[in-house]
Amino acid sequence: MKKINRGVGLGVVALLLFAGCSVKEPKFSKEEQNITLPFSNTTYFSKAFKKLNQLLISNHAPTYRIQVKTIENLSSAKGAMPMDSSAFIRTPIVLNMNHINLVAYEPIFNKYETKTTGFVYFPEMKKSIPQLVITGGVTQFDKGIISTSNNFDLDVDVGGGDWQTDGRFNTDKSDSFSQIALDLSMFQYQNRIYVSGVATTNKIEIHRKRKKNRFGLFLNGSGIGYSKYATLQQSKDEALRILTEYSLIQLLGRLYQVPYWKCTTPHMAIDTDIVDNKVSQFNSSKKIIKFKRIERLIGLYGYRAKIDGKLSKQELVKLEKIYKKYHFKSKEVLSPSFYRELYINTPIFSN
Repeated sequence: MKKINRGVGLGVVALLLFAGCSVKEPKFSKEEQNITLPFSNTTYFSKAFKKLNQLLISNHAPTYRIQVKTIENLSSAKGAMPMDSSAFIRTPIVLNMNHINLVAYEPIFNKYETKTTGFVYFPEMKKSIPQLVITGGVTQFDKGIISTSNNFDLDVDVGGGDWQTDGRFNTDKSDSFSQIALDLSMFQYQNRIYVSGVATTNKIEIHRKRKKNRFGLFLNGSGIGYSKYATLQQSKDEALRILTEYSLIQLLGRLYQVPYWKCTTPHMAIDTDIVDNKVSQFNSSKKIIKFKRIERLIGLYGYRAKIDGKLSKQELVKLEKIYKKYHFKSKEVLSPSFYRELYINTPIFSN
């Protein structure tokens, strides 16, 4: 019996060796060999920028000439991130924000044009001076700051003596993530004074998930095993684009003092600084101006309102319907708390 058992074990090993020698070289199909054609890169916030542009137009916001400086990598990881991510800011503005006039930032061209031609002989080359400048940088890149893993093992023995069979199965899961931080701000071109309150500082996490499944079957020490790995890793460049577009929406919303958080799906967190500013303006206004502000918001809720600063009985009835529908805590129309709830719950977009 011992000789037969050894023969079985040697037979399994010989079979594995023969299979390994006879394995053909893998080939790719024609579909796998074909290079995929390029496609439009619709980013996560493409629709949000269109909505923000619509919001600026509906609020009669001023049209600024804005320039974007180099957004440098200021983190300690110089080779891990792009040296300049200003294109992530320019592209969504050019594609979606026709309410903003974007002025090109090309200091080298300006320097040589001034030296060679100037404005005396070619006055048409005179540059359009921007009013505002967006500046900032990647201020942090922490790679693999936290890692987690878990595994499950199953080992089963069947039989005994000389015909022992051993089945093994295990699975491993791991997750590690890095962080990118981006700071943006804005200053006035003419006097180089930063615009107070118009700045952002945000972070994004980049995850790297790895899974492994392994199965093995062994007979008297000889056998075969099978393993499969899967790795999912977010792109750093894509994460930086998402972070930059998110920060840009926030930056422009703070500049124009509009409820930008309603432009995204799902909505961003409410910007309490903008809300507090709107409530402060309401609270310091005269009675007729307060009524006009309320009447403007009634119109955004889908009701007709005549903006004359009188607040008619019909408009008061509409306000009653609004605060019942949205469960306002305050019912005093001229109170700051009522105006805060009226402003925050305004359904600006139908979808």
